[in-house]
Amino acid sequence: MLTTEKKILQAATKLFSEHGYKGVSTRSIADLAGVNEVTLFRHFQTKSNLLQSVIRHFAFEGNIIEKLSKDITGCIKDDIIVFANVYHMFLENNIKMYKIQIKEIDEDGKKFTNSIEYTRFMEEYFIKKIDEGKFTGDPYLVSTSIVSMIMGIFTLKEYAPDIFEGTNYKSLIKKFAEDIVHLYVVN
Repeated sequence: MLTTEKKILQAATKLFSEHGYKGVSTRSIADLAGVNEVTLFRHFQTKSNLLQSVIRHFAFEGNIIEKLSKDITGCIKDDIIVFANVYHMFLENNIKMYKIQIKEIDEDGKKFTNSIEYTRFMEEYFIKKIDEGKFTGDPYLVSTSIVSMIMGIFTLKEYAPDIFEGTNYKSLIKKFAEDIVHLYVVN
């Protein structure tokens, strides 16, 4: 038997993907889930929080930070490439949720929660590497640059594919990561 929260998440996923964020009311989500609208708000407080929970819960890889924690090796040169590749694959595997976020959330909503958490995780990693004497870059700037570059490539590939027509994305991402290593990693 599904929990109330799970019923609401499934109903929200179905309706958001069919009608977009703005095209769905919390009442319609509650109705489809078979719960009262007050129950929906008791669990999620706001519609934006509900969307972020949908994204976290139904993202292909699940929690991206948990996945990343298992994939990093401690070798900063390798880990920078892991950071870039894991984030790119996360976007590729979650295109439906990405498109809902980029098109639908209003200015009061929290956009790209997984990306924000991902950036913070990388920033903390780079701070540790500075403390170990292995990294010289600005942790916030470098982590933000990695996420921005990957998201930029991904967005242009989805919405303006002619710009990068014929581009090998994996090679482009690998070159970017190698350049970061060259600039900021202490040998």
